[in-house]
Amino acid sequence: MRRRRRPFFPRGRRPIRPIRRGMLRPRAQRALQRAHRLMENGEYANAADLFVMLAQGAQDLGRTPQAARLFLQGGKACLLAGQRQRGRDLLHRGLDLLAQAGMWAKVHQAGERIVTELEGWGETEMADEFRQYLEKNLPESAEVYRQRAKQQPARPSLPLHCPSCGGPVRPDEVEWLDDNTAECPYCGSGLRGE
Repeated sequence: MRRRRRPFFPRGRRPIRPIRRGMLRPRAQRALQRAHRLMENGEYANAADLFVMLAQGAQDLGRTPQAARLFLQGGKACLLAGQRQRGRDLLHRGLDLLAQAGMWAKVHQAGERIVTELEGWGETEMADEFRQYLEKNLPESAEVYRQRAKQQPARPSLPLHCPSCGGPVRPDEVEWLDDNTAECPYCGSGLRGE
């Protein structure tokens, strides 16, 4: 009986299949931690490559919110590395994934953050492009989403970075599991409020 050979992938080119509910496989956990460290150290191009591999793996597993967040982070890393077109494409891919899943509040939150960051970097033309994307694709006006966000109950404060993967934690971008626990948008681990 002949053994089936695994397909050959050049080093670093195979998608990393990361996410099962609430935990990462060890290889993916290390890759995600490394990607966040690279991002913090200013090695944006290398961080982008890792984020994209992780995003493709999450997408293959049907983990849309994590895949979208990883594509968005990869797009940000590309823009910071000076790879404007690739960064723009990855940002669109992340937003499109959220839109296809009907996660309109997340599309609004991520889109607003993209516009704000692009304006802060002096990329006004690209910021206008994403502003128009939001106006065209959101089923309701941006003001409706802002009002809903204000109506959310007060939540406890969360750590600035996920203890498991090192990813930045923003209270408006996490999924709250209960009154005191949120889910990391990158690795899915639980974050306890203080």
